[in-house]
Amino acid sequence: MNTVDEGIKVIESSGVEVFEAQERASIDIQVATAKRYPRDLRRVRDNSVLIATMNKETAEACRYAKPVGGKSITGASVHLARIICQQYGNIRVQQRIKQIDQRSVVAEAVAFDMETNYAVCVEARRSIIDSRGNRYTDSVIETNAMAILAIAERNAILKVIPKAIIDTVYKEAFNFAFGDLSDSTKLLKERQKILNSFKKDYAMAEADVMQCLGVKSIEAIGAEHIADLRGYMQALKDKEMTIEELLVRNQSKKSVEDKKKAMKEKQTESANQSTDSFKTNENSGSTEQPKLL
Repeated sequence: MNTVDEGIKVIESSGVEVFEAQERASIDIQVATAKRYPRDLRRVRDNSVLIATMNKETAEACRYAKPVGGKSITGASVHLARIICQQYGNIRVQQRIKQIDQRSVVAEAVAFDMETNYAVCVEARRSIIDSRGNRYTDSVIETNAMAILAIAERNAILKVIPKAIIDTVYKEAFNFAFGDLSDSTKLLKERQKILNSFKKDYAMAEADVMQCLGVKSIEAIGAEHIADLRGYMQALKDKEMTIEELLVRNQSKKSVEDKKKAMKEKQTESANQSTDSFKTNENSGSTEQPKLL
């Protein structure tokens, strides 16, 4: 090895050591500051509620919903996680794309509570293959990467911040966003509004919306369904799922249900045939006693 190569290695090694020392010093300063100015959890809760309920649009954005296995999976969105995280303070959050292969993109996020010295690292994965088995284009992959980064960030934050604070802010935002829909006039107005939004923004017919909810008529869409539809819309806005994925999931669900129904009908038909065959043999059977030799 010549002198030039040795010199380059020494410079690279020194550069890494300097960077690591700066990073450690930065973390030490943040931890010391957090210990010196501890957070007030009541203030965190109250300020988060105030921001989350500042207007209806913000409150609606605090909840997401996804149809999975015939049910709506709901929870706090990345927007709610960020609101609470900003007010929580003394917390450090980082996220990055860990890997992109031929079939999926993997994101990693770390949330570090500087005050309690508690850190969580989570991974989130998303497929980049369409229903035909083809890989997405680069622009679509980039959009999916940004979405999975947000999901990883949300999951990391929600694992660090106390659940009591998250649940309180989530409940207040939900009540502010959807209010009391027990009145038929309010329900009818909100139902028509969201149906128009799906039609205008995502070209979804009323039949598609009913399929998402598993109802047979528009009149069957109740207050709880309105909240789920708002959650679906938020998930679509945040790119957590696409309209194609939403419809494919429901088609898959319907396909599974149809298969179960067909199998049940086939079993019933088979049982009936067996019963009829038994009765025919019984009626046509001989009554003569066998002769002894």
